[in-house]
Amino acid sequence: MTAIRNVIFLILLSFCVNAQTDSTSMASMNAKDLKKLGVNAILQGDPNSAVTFLEKSYSMNKSDYETQGLLAEAYRLVRNYEAAEKMYAQVYAKASDKYPEALFYVAEMQKSNGDYDKAKESYAKFKKEYKGEDKDLRKIAGQEINFCDSVKKIAASEKKIIIQHLEGEINKINVEASPLSLDENTLLYSSLRTDKKEFIVEGDTNNTVVRKMYLAKKENGEWKYSGEMDGPFNASGYNVGNATMTPDGKRMYFTRCKPNWQGKMICAIYVTEKGSGGDWSEPVKLDKKINNPKYTSTQPAVSIDPVKGNEVVYFISDNKEGKGGLDIWYFTYDVKKKEYKTPKNAGPKINTKRDEMSPFFDAETRNLYFSSQGHPGLGGFDVYKATGDGKKFLSAENIGAPINSGADDIFYTISKNREEGFIVSNRKGAVALKNATCCDDIFSYKYSEYIHVNIKGLIYAEETGGKKNLPDATIELYSKDKKTGERFLIKSLKSSDLALYDIKLEANNDYQILVKKDGYLSNSHDFSTRHITSSTTLEKDIPLTPLPKDPIRIPNVLYEFDKANILEPSKLALDTTVLRLLLDNPQIIIEIMSHTDSKGNDQYNMKLSQRRAESVVAYLISKGVDAQRLKAKGYGESKPVAPNENPDGSDNPDGRTLNRRTDFKIIGHLDVEVINDYDDE
Repeated sequence: MTAIRNVIFLILLSFCVNAQTDSTSMASMNAKDLKKLGVNAILQGDPNSAVTFLEKSYSMNKSDYETQGLLAEAYRLVRNYEAAEKMYAQVYAKASDKYPEALFYVAEMQKSNGDYDKAKESYAKFKKEYKGEDKDLRKIAGQEINFCDSVKKIAASEKKIIIQHLEGEINKINVEASPLSLDENTLLYSSLRTDKKEFIVEGDTNNTVVRKMYLAKKENGEWKYSGEMDGPFNASGYNVGNATMTPDGKRMYFTRCKPNWQGKMICAIYVTEKGSGGDWSEPVKLDKKINNPKYTSTQPAVSIDPVKGNEVVYFISDNKEGKGGLDIWYFTYDVKKKEYKTPKNAGPKINTKRDEMSPFFDAETRNLYFSSQGHPGLGGFDVYKATGDGKKFLSAENIGAPINSGADDIFYTISKNREEGFIVSNRKGAVALKNATCCDDIFSYKYSEYIHVNIKGLIYAEETGGKKNLPDATIELYSKDKKTGERFLIKSLKSSDLALYDIKLEANNDYQILVKKDGYLSNSHDFSTRHITSSTTLEKDIPLTPLPKDPIRIPNVLYEFDKANILEPSKLALDTTVLRLLLDNPQIIIEIMSHTDSKGNDQYNMKLSQRRAESVVAYLISKGVDAQRLKAKGYGESKPVAPNENPDGSDNPDGRTLNRRTDFKIIGHLDVEVINDYDDE
């Protein structure tokens, strides 16, 4: 918070000392010197020591609201939510004029403590009162006011998932991170494996204990610590972790981290390859366009571009070109050229002005899982999923309780069997260092009732003489955004020799199946698995229609008399017929054909029908259809389908109605159809 940070800066100007001070020295210090030690500890990234110094200083001078504010900040940094809420509230009550941001953090801590009603009140009060420098805080408070109501629904919709703390000497008193399931019985993770709480050095050396990569094995249903990861990964003086492997298991990305000359922890991404004998090659640090030495690059998650087969690696960076704080970025690796492309930001559907971290990509569903502080959440970091690739994603969705809690929930992963996985969290139940929610541990999760959903059916043609089965038709499965209806291709497959298909789905999702085959109009089927509560198989046979050679009438396209503008009922008719066909068949080019009856002269009717055809084209373009796929053509009264007059010369109203029509005809195909555009370079 701004005021507290100003105090930290001013105190630092007058005093600077190493935070590692023993208890004997502390006993002889006064409140002022202990306060300075606390500030220095915060700046050195050691909030636990800061709590020790500031608690002692505050006990000696409880009228010092500056120390109280610093202690509240230290409690927040060590994630002691209950103590931080209480201390921030006291600071606000004593000195709201000097520390107006304290109320914002009261609300933040109330949210982490699960009291969403109080948090909403505090955010609203802060937004109304705050006149300070940090404009982003008011914006965040406004968002959180809206979030609190939706968050209560998320918290209430708890899924049937069993969460268990990993025992077996896996979790120690310090942080564990980045679990990766190598197979159903092998877990790779990183840890600072020590039971020492302070002054952490290795054995009789002066080397600081660092995080390394370790293995755990499942024995008789229990996870057991199994030693360091063999291979050239762990390196002296570096914190090592965040491993991710390509689906074939032949390439691994991971990170090595150490402080720079300013004391900031800088991570860099490395890659190693498994040889034919099973040994891993010496890790290679990726070049500066990915590992910019000014910023951290960490927590890689690799996926494969299903179109080109290139590797796509998502990672975390604090690059100043991001949306704010830590962002998710991605780069591609061209496997043929053996070339890494320049990283790009994953975009506003993923990144916010607050921090994002720990991406995990699920190739089965094309879902990117990640943790964020900036999307609607239960408190701290929550886990979200968004379907997509590269920069194109559908809306991010909170995956709910009990995976998410009021604490920080990060490093969500899915195991090979898909019914279980791992999460890292500082929720209650972790191994506590100084408070119940201080430290990140690895937890396993398992669905007590995993919902398996499939859809299957027959692909056939409706032709004269009956049904004709269509083997080798292309079936594309799209996930649809629940908010916008936007779709994203998840997978593509062919119908079998018997013209059958069978696809695995996720529960609680919206989908579209699109079926295509040369010589036929494509056809789609929208459906949802949102309300499915137990394992089931959906059945849907999908018919295709042979490409028509003759014009097709669009029913109920109406205009005002003697005018070209489309009436509202006509828009619905267009949406459900020609627009749907154009969306299902993104390669076809059509001609919009407008006709009139014989009232009026030929030249006038020709111009009127042209304007009407153009108005239909303009409407379809407004709905997102590419203009190069549409041609407007007015035919006036030149192509009647019924007599405008009866044989006796009297008017034929029914015939005139049939002649006042709008048709369309397929007149060509585009050469290229782009489905999921990964990289716009």
